[in-house]
Amino acid sequence: METIRPKLLNCRPPGGISIIIIAFFLLASPAQPAEKINTSYISVAPASSAHIWVAKDAGLFDKHGLDATVIFISGSIRGIQAILAGEIPIGEGGGPGLTSARLAGGDVVAIAGNINVLPYYLVAHPSIRKAEDLRGKIGGNHIAGTTAEFALRVALKKLGLNPGKDVQLRVIGGSIDRMVALQKGIVHFTVVTETGKAMAEKLGFPMLVDMATLEIPFPQNGVYTSTRLIRERPDTVRRYMRAYVEAIHSYATRKEETLKILEKYSRVSDRKALDESWLYHARYTPRAPYPPLEGYRTILQDLAITNPKAAQADPKDFIEPRFVKELDESGFIKSLYGK
Repeated sequence: METIRPKLLNCRPPGGISIIIIAFFLLASPAQPAEKINTSYISVAPASSAHIWVAKDAGLFDKHGLDATVIFISGSIRGIQAILAGEIPIGEGGGPGLTSARLAGGDVVAIAGNINVLPYYLVAHPSIRKAEDLRGKIGGNHIAGTTAEFALRVALKKLGLNPGKDVQLRVIGGSIDRMVALQKGIVHFTVVTETGKAMAEKLGFPMLVDMATLEIPFPQNGVYTSTRLIRERPDTVRRYMRAYVEAIHSYATRKEETLKILEKYSRVSDRKALDESWLYHARYTPRAPYPPLEGYRTILQDLAITNPKAAQADPKDFIEPRFVKELDESGFIKSLYGK
């Protein structure tokens, strides 16, 4: 940065002013360089990980002193594993992965949640019209412990089916991979988020369960870090969360700019799919993204069937809401919306 120097004048200024001017330029120092940090997102589906994309591309990480490198890590389980390994200080993940990791003694905790209900739809081949038609069929699944895997099991149970006996579940991968497998006939049904639902409708695949309307408390997607980072570098976490809540505001209030970012990262160009995905997340993402206590209770209750540790666990131990609380109670979040 260029240093601006005062012009030398023929007339000599008063001694006090000279001292002040000299002291100013001796003491002035360049702005502190932004802190380099790696952060991750876990989905390329439009809008699912969009708040991190917006924080990066809208310059909000930079604004709050973070030189963030944004890295794609496929799936919430791998996202959590990267945090546990110390490769990603702060990043995205899903509630089931965090819960399992913490029950096993892993140092990871939720500091934010952006979609706090299960936002999935169970879609199927056109030949499948009712729950009974699913018996013996093959379902496209994500890896164990992901939110999609959890959602598929919940959806099947809602239809009165036993996921382990009445159907065959095959691990395929992310939502777009599962839709391709459905289209090719490799699987007969799967669960998708809003973008996948729009694709399914376009291809003629009927929806059997709309899980979003059930409003099941659930930490679908959130921001995670370690208690060690919180203890040793709380200001890093604080600045990250400032950028994140500003990204939520920018996402909701600057639609056209946001749609361009969604298209860039997801590589989906279908305007209807982008619009529907943007609308869903604008509607369901809270302005103050507290990590959802009841969502972790939902997961622990499900895990308690097979894991005794889950039955004894307190969901409060899985969240650290203080950074969102600071921004909420200080008026920072309200100031973004002019209220």
